[in-house]
Amino acid sequence: MANVSIRNVYKAYGKVEVVHGLDLEIAHNEFVVLVGPSGCGKSTMLRMIAGLETITAGEIHIGDRLVNNVEPKNRNIAMVFQNYALYPHMTVFKNISFGLRAAKLPKEQIEAKVLEAAHILGLEDLLLRKPAELSGGQRQRVSMGRAIVRDPQVFLFDEPLSNLDAMLRHQMRTEIKLLHQKVQTTIIYVTHDQIEAMTLADRIVIMRDGYIQQVGKPSELYHQPRNTFVAGFIGSPKMNMVPCEARSVDGALHLALDDDLLMPVPNPGGRSVREGQRVIMGIRPEDVVMVNGEAPAPDRWVREARISVVEPLGSESLLALELGAHGFTGKCAGRIEPAAGSTAQFAFNLEHIHLFDQESEQAL
Repeated sequence: MANVSIRNVYKAYGKVEVVHGLDLEIAHNEFVVLVGPSGCGKSTMLRMIAGLETITAGEIHIGDRLVNNVEPKNRNIAMVFQNYALYPHMTVFKNISFGLRAAKLPKEQIEAKVLEAAHILGLEDLLLRKPAELSGGQRQRVSMGRAIVRDPQVFLFDEPLSNLDAMLRHQMRTEIKLLHQKVQTTIIYVTHDQIEAMTLADRIVIMRDGYIQQVGKPSELYHQPRNTFVAGFIGSPKMNMVPCEARSVDGALHLALDDDLLMPVPNPGGRSVREGQRVIMGIRPEDVVMVNGEAPAPDRWVREARISVVEPLGSESLLALELGAHGFTGKCAGRIEPAAGSTAQFAFNLEHIHLFDQESEQAL
């Protein structure tokens, strides 16, 4: 079994603490993605698991073994780096087999392992080429092949797609997902790209300033963010968030975005919001939809807004909206083609709003 346990782990450089008491349990064969902005501690955490960084306090277990003082080469892990780390003078075959040859495995066993990895990654026709003759995506597959042949307990990926263009990143995400299905082992993957995290992970770990903000399945983080940071980080385009105040109007609880913009609070009994409380209302762009001749559903809050910018994406368009003193991002079907500077009616799906306390920024 290749579960990974991170128990109350700290990392400090001198007096500067960069990882603060992290606790995380990763199950065998789970695909876990550590995601967050630059400097949040995700790569440091990965390097501590790999043994490339010493931990200041706490414990890291791989399987049933404490690895705090185990050398990287003895941890039975394989790491795939951002910059490929290939030997330019060696062929693809020799790059993939380098670790096996260093371990002095029999020639027949080395060849069998390399050919199996090449088959999994579609590299059979490239084994005699050198890295300079390969595309970025092919080089990354070679780097992954070198990891596969080691048959590790855990794969560690450190932002492996950040050097690739958008089309290759999409292709490689698919290949990494397929790789996980084929090799059936634990993967811990670091990225700053929330789209990579959402599309690849069984579970996502969102980090900020050396702390874990939330751990969960992609759908859970998207639909049930624990705080404003998670709500703003997950989702593209990001969630609209507006500070407002809870007010009672004719006996019903409303959110006062402005004095003349009062949004009803759906299911107030199921939310811990009180009159006079200052909150942040969040709503995702797909829940702010342009009304185009069709009557909106009764649970929609409909208001006229000015369209300041239109971003056509083909099947749909993103719309930058001005509603009172607030800016929103909304959407419309791609065939509608509204004009910048025009006004239109927009329906806000009240069942999908999120409420956060302004002071603590925690979900209500």
